[in-house]
Amino acid sequence: MNLIGISQILFYTSVVIWLIPAFRQYHSKLFVFFFILALMDPISIAYLYILNKVIPVEFYLFANYVLLISLIDREALKRNLFFVVISFIIILFLITFANFSINQNFIILISIQFLMLAIILKRFIVNYAFEKSINLFYLLLCFYFLTNITKFFNVLTGFADATAFFIITSIAQIIFGLFFSIFREDNPKIIL
Repeated sequence: MNLIGISQILFYTSVVIWLIPAFRQYHSKLFVFFFILALMDPISIAYLYILNKVIPVEFYLFANYVLLISLIDREALKRNLFFVVISFIIILFLITFANFSINQNFIILISIQFLMLAIILKRFIVNYAFEKSINLFYLLLCFYFLTNITKFFNVLTGFADATAFFIITSIAQIIFGLFFSIFREDNPKIIL
């Protein structure tokens, strides 16, 4: 089997695997995050098959912004509702009318991924500071974001062979998806 065939198998396996955490995380703090994450790839695949073209990168900008919002604590969202609504309108306006270049879009995606990483890293640190325990769920979610950041960074700069890098990061993300399909953040088995 050639590299393209392996890449396709990994891609579709990843899509299927990442549907499961949305069900497993139901009623958890991160359910909305995993639900949106589960929908992103099937939407892009449906777009490809229906319209016979690749979904615009602006879809991923919008979806990642919504993922970012889903990670913010509900009380903080309520306190800052005006800011969230205004930023949502600005993001929607920019995505629709700004006509960013592909590189600018990937820089924005990397920035949003860094913000999501910062939110999860803060949860990890706060959990360690107050509970004196290490939550592997948050730690693996941080590594998941790091793989996303390196994927986008590779697309932006081309620092590694694209196909080989895609295969390696896809395997890692399938493993992350399996972990999040089995464990929830409050599972005592993953708290050290």
